[in-house]
Amino acid sequence: MIDTHCHLTYDGLAEREVEVVADANSAGVDRMISVGTTAADAAKAIEVAKRHSCVFATVGVHPHYAEGSEDEAAFKTGLRSVLDNWQAKKVVALGEMGLDWHYPDPPAEDQRRAFAWQLELAKEQEYCGLPIVIHNRKATDDVIGMIREAGIDGKRFVFHCFTGDVVDVKKILDLGAMVGFTGIVTFKNAVEIAEASDLVPLDRMFIETDSPYLTPVPYRKIRTNEPKYVVHTAAFLAKRRGISIDNFILSVDANAERFFDLNKVLHDKQKI
Repeated sequence: MIDTHCHLTYDGLAEREVEVVADANSAGVDRMISVGTTAADAAKAIEVAKRHSCVFATVGVHPHYAEGSEDEAAFKTGLRSVLDNWQAKKVVALGEMGLDWHYPDPPAEDQRRAFAWQLELAKEQEYCGLPIVIHNRKATDDVIGMIREAGIDGKRFVFHCFTGDVVDVKKILDLGAMVGFTGIVTFKNAVEIAEASDLVPLDRMFIETDSPYLTPVPYRKIRTNEPKYVVHTAAFLAKRRGISIDNFILSVDANAERFFDLNKVLHDKQKI
């Protein structure tokens, strides 16, 4: 199975990198995408991907790290410096980027600015073929509004770690985007998220851990989530849909392979 969104560079996983990847492989998780949250973090994710044939990376700035982003040229140069040095390093997407209105900080203005700059970067010729990983928390209308304003095809996006309701998921599906589900959907208090998952066509769905966070049931009390647990989220959703876990995994893995082009190691940035 594929864990489409994890953070192998984060505390709890980074210091056990070899063990974490080996345990994931032993559990049947044969590919992982380590998602960058700053330019520096993305560079680390690329290094992890270089060390493990089953790991891929993304490059972006998470809205939690948008504060103080006032110099557009420096901001974009920082991301380009990582992206332009990606040859044979398996960078498969831009992001994660987006908006998060759950907390008052970073200021909304900083978040919007960082998101807008990354959307502009995504339209540049060198990167216009890369898919885009979206972080959206309580900001669905604003995120979709900025995407539409940028004029980027909604099919390039995945809204990872969905935490909204049926209204939110309908808007995301109308945009044309993919939807990613984490262990949150298995929580007893996440009824709205589970109900929203029922509306997502199987060919528009990803399964992820977002580790080291959000460990799924039945391992929820374990503080450090790992890619090896992604199968439990898949099992929950497969059961909810009344299909076999094997067929469910075949479908969501095919989605990831197609969307992120995981069957093709990218070597020439001109081919993006």
